[in-house]
Amino acid sequence: MARALIWFKRDLRIHDHAPLASAAACEDGLALVVIEPEWLASPECDPQDVAYLGACVDSLSATLAESGLPLLIRVGPMPEVLEALYRETGFTHLFSHEETGRCGAMPVIGGSPGGAASAASPGRSTRRPAWFAAFVRATAGHGAGRRA
Repeated sequence: MARALIWFKRDLRIHDHAPLASAAACEDGLALVVIEPEWLASPECDPQDVAYLGACVDSLSATLAESGLPLLIRVGPMPEVLEALYRETGFTHLFSHEETGRCGAMPVIGGSPGGAASAASPGRSTRRPAWFAAFVRATAGHGAGRRA
């Protein structure tokens, strides 16, 4: 069974969230928010940022729960979090936005620590999972979840 892990980075909206829409090719899914200690310790992070992130994550969690998609919240360095989640959940596909920052674009993570591809395999069933149908209803009119 193809199991998607949708990594929500800085964009915690579900409207027009391409990785979330792409993950619908998988039969099962989990959403993920990671709070990295490096960010918490950086001079760019202050208590207001953490409080705002907490409120946004609470809202995201509630919205995803209505669609039947659980949100996992982890604290730790991203590589370690991914390794642990791979062992814990057996996700087969990782979906995320491309990361950009002061150092330019960073590579898109293209698979699980076990080497799985980042998109559903060609020829795989196009039947959408139940959580995706709820996502489409919730985002109707916002452009997300539409098939080209």
